This record gives sequence, C-alpha cells and structure tokens, in this order.
Amino acid sequence: MKTKPGQERSGVRARLLDAAVVLFAEQGVAGTTVAEIAKRAGVTSAMVHYYFKTKDQLLDAVVAEKLVGEFIAFIAGELDRGAPDPLALVDQLVWRIVEASDVWPWLPPLWVREVISQGGALREKLIQRVDLGKPERFKAGLAAAQKAGRVNPGINPQLTFMSIMVLTMLPLSMAKDWDRIPLIGRVSKQDLGRHVVALLKHGLAAAPAKTQGRKA
Repeated sequence: MKTKPGQERSGVRARLLDAAVVLFAEQGVAGTTVAEIAKRAGVTSAMVHYYFKTKDQLLDAVVAEKLVGEFIAFIAGELDRGAPDPLALVDQLVWRIVEASDVWPWLPPLWVREVISQGGALREKLIQRVDLGKPERFKAGLAAAQKAGRVNPGINPQLTFMSIMVLTMLPLSMAKDWDRIPLIGRVSKQDLGRHVVALLKHGLAAAPAKTQGRKA
C-alpha cells in the first residue's frame, strides 16, 4: 500500500523527534547539532528546518509531545485513577516510572540532564506546560492520610512526589552502567523498583504505637 504524502511527512517529523530525544539524552541539548539529529533520523538538515524553523521550536515539540504528551500522560494515568490509599499510589507510581524507562530508554538520562539539573534546557519549558493539579491532589491525599495517623508525621507531603521522581529517575539514568559501579553491582530495574517502594512505604508509614512492657 502506497504511503500518502501526509502520512510520510508525519513519519519524518516523528523520526526527527525520536532522534532528538535520544541524542539529547546521550550528549545534551547544547551538545547536539541539527545536522546530527538529521543524520540520526536519516534525512537532510533542510528537512529539520522544514518542520522546526528553529532549535527552540524543536525543544518546544520535544517537551509538548515527548515529555508531556507521552511520559507525563503515562504517569498521570495513575494519578487520575488515584488509589484511595496514598501508600498504594506510591507503589503504583514507582512501578509506572520503572515501566516508562523500558518504553522510553532515553527518558531517565534526558530527565536528569535537561530537567533536574540546574540550567537544564527543558526545565522551564516543562514547568510551563505541566498540569500541577494532579500532583497537588496527590499531596492533599497524603496530607489527609497523615492527619489521620496513617502516614509518618515526619514526612513532608510537598516533597514526596519529588522524592519518588528522584529516587527512580536518578538511578535509572545510569542503568546501563550499574554493573560497572562497585557500590551497585548486578541489580535489575525490578530490584530498584522493589527497593524504592520499600524505602518509601516504610519511611512513609506511621510508626507502630509503642506497647508498654509487662510489669514484673
């Protein structure tokens, strides 16, 4: 079946975005040229400029379509379903992020390099586009559970979502080098997921009430 012109153009644009995120993850936005993106996508530099007049327009598309349109939407699905127990939701979010790193291997290194890092080229663009309502609802649910005595009173609900992102994204960004790092060694993403869930849930859970010892 012959490809229609519109479909072909759409395919080229998608290849350019796919090439861009892989290169940005590997060598950073500043270290990546339009020519390199074109070469990775199998087209000419002129084709990059046809779809994206400037590099900044390309970055806008990466944030809107790859980070927000794919990853954030993927994570938001868990927040929308919203397990009534915030600890269960923590569990689901951790595994969702681990799963996302398999779907989009470029995601963790790009996130650490260009979103988390000070001066990251995508940070401000992402902040402007993200719907903060969903994390706010997660924070409110956690605060309510804390008030009810089901969550550790020492936990700051405002920092919990960020903690989930950092505890998963940072090690996942180095996943291909884990076996070369003596302090990590041979572990899998499943090991990481279980570790982060245990760390967060046991740290978040309210301490059991102290029982008085039996009097002699």
